[in-house]
Amino acid sequence: MTDLVTGSSITTRLLEWAAAAQGAYAPATQRAYQSDFDFFRAWCALSGATPLPASAETVAQFLRSQSEAGLSVATIRRRAATIARLHTAAGLSSPCGTEPVRLALRAIARDRGTQQRQAAPLTAKDAHKIQGALDDARLKDARDVALLLVGKDLLVRASELVALTVGAISFEEDGTAHVALRRHKTSTEPQSCLLGPDAAGSLRKWLQGAGIAYGVVFRSITKGGNVTDAPLSTRDVSRILKALGTRALLDASRISSHSMRVGTAIDCVAANIDTAAIMQAGGWTSVRMVARYTSRLSAKRGAIARLHKLTG
Repeated sequence: MTDLVTGSSITTRLLEWAAAAQGAYAPATQRAYQSDFDFFRAWCALSGATPLPASAETVAQFLRSQSEAGLSVATIRRRAATIARLHTAAGLSSPCGTEPVRLALRAIARDRGTQQRQAAPLTAKDAHKIQGALDDARLKDARDVALLLVGKDLLVRASELVALTVGAISFEEDGTAHVALRRHKTSTEPQSCLLGPDAAGSLRKWLQGAGIAYGVVFRSITKGGNVTDAPLSTRDVSRILKALGTRALLDASRISSHSMRVGTAIDCVAANIDTAAIMQAGGWTSVRMVARYTSRLSAKRGAIARLHKLTG
Protein backbone atom coordinates (compact mmCIF):
# COMPACT_ATOMS: atom_id res chain seq x y z
CA MET A 1 0.00 0.00 0.00
CA THR A 2 2.73 2.40 -0.98
CA ASP A 3 1.08 4.07 -3.96
CA LEU A 4 -2.30 5.18 -2.65
CA VAL A 5 -2.06 8.94 -3.15
CA THR A 6 0.24 11.74 -4.13
CA GLY A 7 0.89 14.77 -1.94
CA SER A 8 3.98 14.78 0.26
CA SER A 9 2.56 15.14 3.79
CA ILE A 10 -0.40 12.81 3.21
CA THR A 11 1.80 10.27 1.45
CA THR A 12 4.33 10.40 4.28
CA ARG A 13 1.69 9.74 6.91
CA LEU A 14 0.20 6.89 4.87
CA LEU A 15 3.62 5.30 4.36
CA GLU A 16 4.27 5.52 8.09
CA TRP A 17 0.89 3.93 8.79
CA ALA A 18 1.47 1.19 6.20
CA ALA A 19 4.83 0.34 7.80
CA ALA A 20 3.31 0.27 11.30
CA ALA A 21 0.38 -1.85 10.07
CA GLN A 22 2.60 -4.63 8.66
CA GLY A 23 1.36 -7.89 10.14
CA ALA A 24 -1.66 -6.27 11.79
CA TYR A 25 -4.02 -7.16 8.95
CA ALA A 26 -4.54 -10.33 6.96
CA PRO A 27 -3.13 -10.23 3.39
CA ALA A 28 -6.69 -10.37 2.03
CA THR A 29 -7.62 -7.29 4.09
CA GLN A 30 -4.60 -5.40 2.80
CA ARG A 31 -5.50 -6.31 -0.78
CA ALA A 32 -9.07 -5.15 -0.17
CA TYR A 33 -7.85 -1.76 1.12
CA GLN A 34 -5.66 -1.31 -1.95
CA SER A 35 -8.36 -2.44 -4.39
CA ASP A 36 -11.12 -0.35 -2.82
CA PHE A 37 -9.05 2.80 -2.77
CA ASP A 38 -7.83 2.22 -6.31
CA PHE A 39 -11.47 2.20 -7.45
CA PHE A 40 -12.20 5.35 -5.45
CA ARG A 41 -9.11 7.16 -6.73
CA ALA A 42 -9.89 6.24 -10.36
CA TRP A 43 -13.48 7.44 -9.95
CA CYS A 44 -12.25 10.71 -8.45
CA ALA A 45 -9.85 11.22 -11.35
CA LEU A 46 -12.69 10.84 -13.84
CA SER A 47 -14.96 13.09 -11.78
CA GLY A 48 -12.38 15.78 -11.09
CA ALA A 49 -12.64 15.19 -7.34
CA THR A 50 -9.96 14.86 -4.67
CA PRO A 51 -9.63 11.43 -3.01
CA LEU A 52 -7.67 12.58 0.05
CA PRO A 53 -9.06 14.54 1.70
CA ALA A 54 -12.43 13.74 0.14
CA SER A 55 -15.57 15.71 0.80
CA ALA A 56 -18.68 14.04 2.17
CA GLU A 57 -20.50 14.82 -1.08
CA THR A 58 -17.73 13.18 -3.12
CA VAL A 59 -17.89 9.98 -1.07
CA ALA A 60 -21.69 9.89 -1.19
CA GLN A 61 -21.68 10.28 -4.98
CA PHE A 62 -19.04 7.56 -5.30
CA LEU A 63 -21.04 5.12 -3.19
CA ARG A 64 -24.19 5.79 -5.22
CA SER A 65 -22.22 5.17 -8.43
CA GLN A 66 -21.08 1.83 -7.04
CA SER A 67 -24.68 0.85 -6.34
CA GLU A 68 -25.68 1.82 -9.87
CA ALA A 69 -22.82 -0.38 -11.14
CA GLY A 70 -24.44 -3.35 -9.41
CA LEU A 71 -22.09 -3.86 -6.47
CA SER A 72 -23.51 -5.57 -3.39
CA VAL A 73 -24.42 -3.58 -0.30
CA ALA A 74 -21.69 -5.40 1.63
CA THR A 75 -19.01 -4.37 -0.89
CA ILE A 76 -20.20 -0.76 -0.91
CA ARG A 77 -20.07 -0.62 2.88
CA ARG A 78 -16.58 -2.10 2.80
CA ARG A 79 -15.43 0.57 0.36
CA ALA A 80 -16.84 3.27 2.61
CA ALA A 81 -14.96 1.70 5.55
CA THR A 82 -11.75 1.67 3.49
CA ILE A 83 -12.11 5.35 2.66
CA ALA A 84 -12.70 6.11 6.34
CA ARG A 85 -9.70 4.03 7.44
CA LEU A 86 -7.28 5.67 5.01
CA HIS A 87 -8.44 9.17 5.95
CA THR A 88 -7.77 8.35 9.59
CA ALA A 89 -4.39 6.81 8.70
CA ALA A 90 -3.45 9.98 6.82
CA GLY A 91 -4.35 12.12 9.84
CA LEU A 92 -7.41 13.53 8.10
CA SER A 93 -10.99 13.86 9.26
CA SER A 94 -13.07 11.04 7.80
CA PRO A 95 -16.02 12.13 5.66
CA CYS A 96 -17.76 8.78 6.19
CA GLY A 97 -19.27 9.66 9.53
CA THR A 98 -21.09 12.67 8.11
CA GLU A 99 -24.79 12.82 7.38
CA PRO A 100 -24.52 12.84 3.55
CA VAL A 101 -22.57 9.57 3.56
CA ARG A 102 -24.82 7.97 6.19
CA LEU A 103 -27.90 8.89 4.19
CA ALA A 104 -26.35 7.58 0.97
CA LEU A 105 -25.58 4.22 2.60
CA ARG A 106 -29.05 4.07 4.12
CA ALA A 107 -30.70 4.80 0.77
CA ILE A 108 -28.56 2.18 -0.99
CA ALA A 109 -29.44 -0.44 1.62
CA ARG A 110 -33.17 0.32 1.34
CA ASP A 111 -33.05 0.27 -2.43
CA ARG A 112 -30.94 -2.86 -2.84
CA GLY A 113 -31.82 -4.74 0.32
CA THR A 114 -29.28 -5.91 2.87
CA GLN A 115 -29.75 -9.66 2.53
CA GLN A 116 -26.57 -11.11 1.06
CA ARG A 117 -26.69 -14.13 -1.19
CA GLN A 118 -25.70 -16.80 1.28
CA ALA A 119 -23.63 -19.79 0.28
CA ALA A 120 -25.50 -23.09 0.26
CA PRO A 121 -24.65 -25.03 3.43
CA LEU A 122 -22.71 -28.27 3.36
CA THR A 123 -24.13 -30.02 6.41
CA ALA A 124 -23.05 -33.31 7.99
CA LYS A 125 -25.73 -35.06 5.94
CA ASP A 126 -24.30 -33.56 2.74
CA ALA A 127 -20.78 -34.56 3.77
CA HIS A 128 -21.91 -38.18 4.22
CA LYS A 129 -23.49 -38.14 0.75
CA ILE A 130 -20.28 -36.77 -0.74
CA GLN A 131 -18.17 -39.41 1.00
CA GLY A 132 -20.47 -42.09 -0.37
CA ALA A 133 -19.96 -40.80 -3.91
CA LEU A 134 -16.15 -40.83 -3.73
CA ASP A 135 -13.45 -43.47 -3.73
CA ASP A 136 -10.96 -42.38 -1.09
CA ALA A 137 -8.56 -45.06 -2.31
CA ARG A 138 -7.85 -42.50 -5.05
CA LEU A 139 -5.36 -39.94 -3.76
CA LYS A 140 -7.28 -36.96 -5.14
CA ASP A 141 -10.52 -38.16 -3.54
CA ALA A 142 -8.70 -38.73 -0.26
CA ARG A 143 -7.45 -35.14 -0.37
CA ASP A 144 -10.85 -33.74 -1.23
CA VAL A 145 -12.62 -35.67 1.56
CA ALA A 146 -10.00 -34.45 4.05
CA LEU A 147 -10.40 -30.90 2.77
CA LEU A 148 -14.16 -31.03 3.28
CA LEU A 149 -14.19 -32.69 6.70
CA VAL A 150 -11.32 -30.65 8.11
CA GLY A 151 -12.86 -27.43 6.78
CA LYS A 152 -16.17 -28.29 8.42
CA ASP A 153 -14.73 -29.25 11.80
CA LEU A 154 -12.49 -26.18 11.96
CA LEU A 155 -15.17 -23.78 10.62
CA VAL A 156 -12.40 -22.09 8.68
CA ARG A 157 -12.33 -19.63 5.85
CA ALA A 158 -10.70 -20.85 2.65
CA SER A 159 -7.65 -18.65 3.25
CA GLU A 160 -7.09 -20.31 6.63
CA LEU A 161 -7.61 -23.80 5.24
CA VAL A 162 -5.07 -23.49 2.43
CA ALA A 163 -2.54 -22.00 4.86
CA LEU A 164 -2.80 -24.95 7.28
CA THR A 165 0.56 -26.66 7.91
CA VAL A 166 1.50 -30.08 9.24
CA GLY A 167 3.30 -28.45 12.16
CA ALA A 168 0.02 -27.02 13.43
CA ILE A 169 -1.55 -30.50 13.78
CA SER A 170 -1.26 -32.89 16.71
CA PHE A 171 -2.88 -36.31 16.31
CA GLU A 172 -4.21 -37.84 19.54
CA GLU A 173 -4.42 -41.46 20.67
CA ASP A 174 -8.24 -41.31 20.81
CA GLY A 175 -8.42 -40.72 17.05
CA THR A 176 -9.00 -36.97 17.24
CA ALA A 177 -6.53 -34.21 16.43
CA HIS A 178 -5.81 -30.71 17.69
CA VAL A 179 -5.01 -27.85 15.34
CA ALA A 180 -3.32 -24.59 16.33
CA LEU A 181 -5.29 -22.23 14.11
CA ARG A 182 -4.54 -18.55 13.65
CA ARG A 183 -7.72 -16.78 12.67
CA HIS A 184 -6.47 -13.64 10.91
CA LYS A 185 -9.70 -11.67 11.16
CA THR A 186 -10.49 -12.26 14.80
CA SER A 187 -7.32 -12.96 16.76
CA THR A 188 -3.58 -12.49 16.76
CA GLU A 189 -3.05 -15.62 18.87
CA PRO A 190 -3.43 -19.26 17.71
CA GLN A 191 -6.63 -20.96 18.80
CA SER A 192 -6.63 -24.66 19.70
CA CYS A 193 -9.29 -26.39 17.59
CA LEU A 194 -10.48 -30.00 17.61
CA LEU A 195 -10.87 -32.37 14.68
CA GLY A 196 -13.29 -35.22 15.29
CA PRO A 197 -12.35 -38.83 14.47
CA ASP A 198 -13.74 -38.70 10.91
CA ALA A 199 -11.90 -35.51 9.98
CA ALA A 200 -8.71 -36.53 11.77
CA GLY A 201 -8.77 -39.98 10.15
CA SER A 202 -9.30 -38.57 6.67
CA LEU A 203 -6.53 -36.04 7.22
CA ARG A 204 -4.08 -38.70 8.41
CA LYS A 205 -4.96 -40.86 5.38
CA TRP A 206 -4.31 -37.97 2.98
CA LEU A 207 -0.99 -37.01 4.58
CA GLN A 208 0.26 -40.58 4.60
CA GLY A 209 -0.92 -41.30 1.07
CA ALA A 210 0.64 -38.10 -0.25
CA GLY A 211 3.86 -38.55 1.73
CA ILE A 212 3.51 -35.10 3.32
CA ALA A 213 5.53 -34.76 6.54
CA TYR A 214 5.94 -30.98 6.72
CA GLY A 215 4.78 -27.78 5.06
CA VAL A 216 1.31 -27.00 3.77
CA VAL A 217 -1.31 -29.71 4.12
CA PHE A 218 -3.54 -29.27 1.10
CA ARG A 219 -1.60 -29.32 -2.16
CA SER A 220 -2.34 -29.52 -5.86
CA ILE A 221 -2.10 -32.82 -7.70
CA THR A 222 -0.98 -33.17 -11.32
CA LYS A 223 -3.08 -34.91 -13.96
CA GLY A 224 -0.66 -37.79 -13.63
CA GLY A 225 -1.53 -38.14 -9.95
CA ASN A 226 1.64 -36.64 -8.49
CA VAL A 227 1.41 -34.42 -5.42
CA THR A 228 3.18 -31.09 -5.88
CA ASP A 229 4.63 -28.67 -3.34
CA ALA A 230 2.17 -25.98 -4.44
CA PRO A 231 -0.63 -25.23 -1.96
CA LEU A 232 -4.21 -25.05 -3.15
CA SER A 233 -5.60 -21.56 -3.70
CA THR A 234 -8.85 -20.27 -2.25
CA ARG A 235 -10.35 -20.56 -5.72
CA ASP A 236 -9.30 -24.20 -5.81
CA VAL A 237 -11.26 -24.81 -2.60
CA SER A 238 -14.49 -23.47 -4.12
CA ARG A 239 -13.88 -25.42 -7.33
CA ILE A 240 -13.27 -28.66 -5.45
CA LEU A 241 -16.36 -28.26 -3.27
CA LYS A 242 -18.56 -27.55 -6.28
CA ALA A 243 -17.20 -30.66 -8.00
CA LEU A 244 -17.84 -32.74 -4.88
CA GLY A 245 -21.40 -31.46 -4.68
CA THR A 246 -22.01 -32.31 -8.32
CA ARG A 247 -20.68 -35.84 -7.87
CA ALA A 248 -23.02 -36.34 -4.89
CA LEU A 249 -25.98 -35.01 -6.95
CA LEU A 250 -26.32 -31.88 -4.80
CA ASP A 251 -27.21 -28.46 -6.22
CA ALA A 252 -23.70 -27.06 -6.65
CA SER A 253 -24.73 -23.68 -8.06
CA ARG A 254 -24.45 -21.92 -4.69
CA ILE A 255 -21.76 -24.06 -3.10
CA SER A 256 -18.62 -22.11 -2.27
CA SER A 257 -15.72 -22.29 0.15
CA HIS A 258 -18.01 -20.64 2.72
CA SER A 259 -20.44 -23.56 2.55
CA MET A 260 -18.41 -25.51 5.11
CA ARG A 261 -18.73 -22.78 7.77
CA VAL A 262 -22.43 -22.28 7.09
CA GLY A 263 -23.10 -26.03 7.14
CA THR A 264 -21.33 -26.67 10.43
CA ALA A 265 -23.04 -23.69 12.07
CA ILE A 266 -26.38 -25.21 11.06
CA ASP A 267 -25.27 -28.63 12.34
CA CYS A 268 -24.39 -27.09 15.70
CA VAL A 269 -27.74 -25.30 16.06
CA ALA A 270 -29.57 -28.48 15.06
CA ALA A 271 -27.67 -30.27 17.85
CA ASN A 272 -28.83 -27.58 20.35
CA ILE A 273 -25.30 -26.29 20.93
CA ASP A 274 -25.40 -22.83 22.49
CA THR A 275 -24.60 -19.77 20.40
CA ALA A 276 -21.60 -18.73 22.52
CA ALA A 277 -19.91 -22.08 21.88
CA ILE A 278 -20.63 -21.84 18.14
CA MET A 279 -19.17 -18.33 18.03
CA GLN A 280 -16.03 -19.51 19.84
CA ALA A 281 -15.60 -22.48 17.49
CA GLY A 282 -16.02 -20.39 14.37
CA GLY A 283 -14.09 -17.34 15.53
CA TRP A 284 -17.14 -15.06 15.27
CA THR A 285 -17.29 -11.96 17.44
CA SER A 286 -20.91 -11.14 16.60
CA VAL A 287 -24.01 -13.24 17.14
CA ARG A 288 -25.46 -11.64 14.01
CA MET A 289 -23.45 -13.83 11.63
CA VAL A 290 -24.44 -17.07 13.34
CA ALA A 291 -28.08 -15.94 13.35
CA ARG A 292 -27.95 -15.16 9.62
CA TYR A 293 -26.41 -18.51 8.75
CA THR A 294 -29.01 -20.43 10.73
CA SER A 295 -32.09 -18.28 10.11
CA ARG A 296 -33.95 -20.92 8.10
CA LEU A 297 -33.40 -23.60 10.71
CA SER A 298 -34.48 -21.15 13.41
CA ALA A 299 -37.68 -20.44 11.47
CA LYS A 300 -38.43 -24.17 11.36
CA ARG A 301 -38.21 -24.19 15.15
CA GLY A 302 -40.00 -20.90 15.68
CA ALA A 303 -43.46 -20.03 16.96
CA ILE A 304 -45.30 -20.55 13.69
CA ALA A 305 -43.66 -23.93 13.11
CA ARG A 306 -44.60 -25.03 16.62
CA LEU A 307 -48.13 -23.70 16.12
CA HIS A 308 -48.64 -25.78 12.97
CA LYS A 309 -47.21 -28.84 14.68
CA LEU A 310 -49.61 -28.47 17.59
CA THR A 311 -52.63 -27.81 15.39
CA GLY A 312 -51.78 -30.51 12.87
